[in-house]
Amino acid sequence: MNGTGGKGMGEGKRILIIEDDPSVTAYLSRLLLTIGYEVETADNGAQGLERAASDDISLIISDLCMPGEPSKMDLIRKLRELRPHIPLVVISGYPTQDRLEACREIGVTEFLTKPFEISFIRTVLKRTLESSPSNHAKGGFRP
Repeated sequence: MNGTGGKGMGEGKRILIIEDDPSVTAYLSRLLLTIGYEVETADNGAQGLERAASDDISLIISDLCMPGEPSKMDLIRKLRELRPHIPLVVISGYPTQDRLEACREIGVTEFLTKPFEISFIRTVLKRTLESSPSNHAKGGFRP
C-alpha cells in the first residue's frame, strides 16, 4: 500500500511499515496517513529490506516476528546495517527483556508493544523523528 496523507506533523516524511498482519498494517497505515505521513508497506522481511533501501524513507516500523527470511533479530540487524541513521521502531506482541536488550544493542530507536494506542504512536513518532540522527545508531530507545 502506498499513499500520501494530508498536511500534518508528518508532512513530507515517508514511513516504511514491515508487518505480516494485514490488520496491523491497515491500522498503522490509516493512522499515519491521517496525521500526514506518506506510507510504504512490506509484508515480509525480504520485501522490507528492498523497500528500506529507498532514499526517501524517513523512518522504519518493523514487526519483530516476521515469517520467512530474514526474520526476528536477523531482519532488525540487516535493517540497521542497511540504514544505520534512519529511526527504527520495532513492534512486538510478545516483548521479553532479552528482546528489548537485543534491540537496544542493535540501535533500535523505539519499541512498541501490541496492542498500541493512537496517542502513544503519535508521541513515539514525534519524539523519534525530532531527535538527533546520531542517537538512532546508539540504541537510545525507551522501552
